[in-house]
Amino acid sequence: MQEFIGRLHPLLVHLPIGILLLAILFEWLPIRKPFKSIRRSIRFILWIGFFSSLASGITGYLLSQSGEYDSQAVTWHQYSGIGLIFLSLTYAWSRGQKQLKPIYKLLSVVMLGLITVTGHLGGSLTHGEDYLTAGFDSAKETDLSNVNLQQAIYYNDLVKPILESKCYGCHGSSKQKGKLRLDEPQHILKGGKGGVILVAGKVDESEMINRLLLPLNDEDHMPPKEKKQLTEKEIAVLKTWITSGADFKKSVAGSGQLTELENILSSQKAVVLSDVPEKEVPPADANVVAGLHKLGVVVVPVASGSNYLSVNLINATALDSVIDLLIAVKEHLVWLKAGNQPVTDIHLTKIARLTSLTRLALEHTEITDQGVVGLKSMTTLQHFNLNYTKVTASGVMALTPLKNLQSVYLYGTNIKPEEMAELNRSFPHTHLEFGNYIVPALPTDTVEVR
Repeated sequence: MQEFIGRLHPLLVHLPIGILLLAILFEWLPIRKPFKSIRRSIRFILWIGFFSSLASGITGYLLSQSGEYDSQAVTWHQYSGIGLIFLSLTYAWSRGQKQLKPIYKLLSVVMLGLITVTGHLGGSLTHGEDYLTAGFDSAKETDLSNVNLQQAIYYNDLVKPILESKCYGCHGSSKQKGKLRLDEPQHILKGGKGGVILVAGKVDESEMINRLLLPLNDEDHMPPKEKKQLTEKEIAVLKTWITSGADFKKSVAGSGQLTELENILSSQKAVVLSDVPEKEVPPADANVVAGLHKLGVVVVPVASGSNYLSVNLINATALDSVIDLLIAVKEHLVWLKAGNQPVTDIHLTKIARLTSLTRLALEHTEITDQGVVGLKSMTTLQHFNLNYTKVTASGVMALTPLKNLQSVYLYGTNIKPEEMAELNRSFPHTHLEFGNYIVPALPTDTVEVR
């Protein structure tokens, strides 16, 4: 209840501003007959201004307890607001004392100054410290073209400028919407009211990226639609940073992403994902997507402005119902993460109908060769994760008709070491990742303990 009352502050705060400004305007009207009747109403207007500013001050105090704003900035705003309340009370009282008539105009000038200061501090809290100058910045994206990638620190030189330009207004030092700060590494790692927003190495599980890719009209989309949006390049930079491990001190050269970043920043066009069809599709059925959300499924566009979908079943319930809904949007679904779920061969018979998939992750599931064989009709598949499943070499061989396969991950499967060479020959254009590498020991690796 306290939080609800506090949220009324932005609604109420404009009332005393308008009323008190009206009183100031009337105070400076000429003392002539046409204006005498108007000037007589000044005291009444001031009393209304006092009570409305008092209500605004109370709701403002309750709102400040939410913890979403910088305490020092809030303190200054509160002091100026309290000063305005007492000044409006003093002005309203003195307006009824004829002997104080010489100071009426002085009080109105002081009140105008205090309204200005209080309003500016409130605007800084709500819209960021640069809200007055933000409109002069016509740039649509952060200029990263002059960054020397060979010497750049990934976070400081690429990620931080993007966050500073597009995110600090709501998640900076003066305001923390959803109790989330993005201006320092420790705050980014801590997350906000809804939990962590960054999972190193896992873009699909990082809420920071998922919120950016939601449709613009979605209430959870970030930044809000009235704010300056991140561009495809900026989102791509954030994605590659997370993919590389989201390290705050690592250099670009040491991240393994140098070539990809050079391609992203040198391109003058929107980033094109190689495993997303070039031909666009109309938006997916909103009712189906809403149904997936209700079942705990994460559904986001593969890129901002795209109607193709990426789906993660990490928190999914009622798996059979989820897969039935996925079939309803099969033309839109290109990436599916179903790992660590109770997926069986029976489920694969339905997943095989998702004929637009280019990425499919089924690690740590109960599938076998029998289920994998049924996927040989998925000709668009490019990346396939079978880590820690019961699949054998026979099941993998059934995938040879899939000519678009670029990578298959086979850690912890039932494939025998002597079968690996034959599989590699059968998939000359596909990278098969078996894991379980044995690093040869060198004499220099041995440490003698005396």
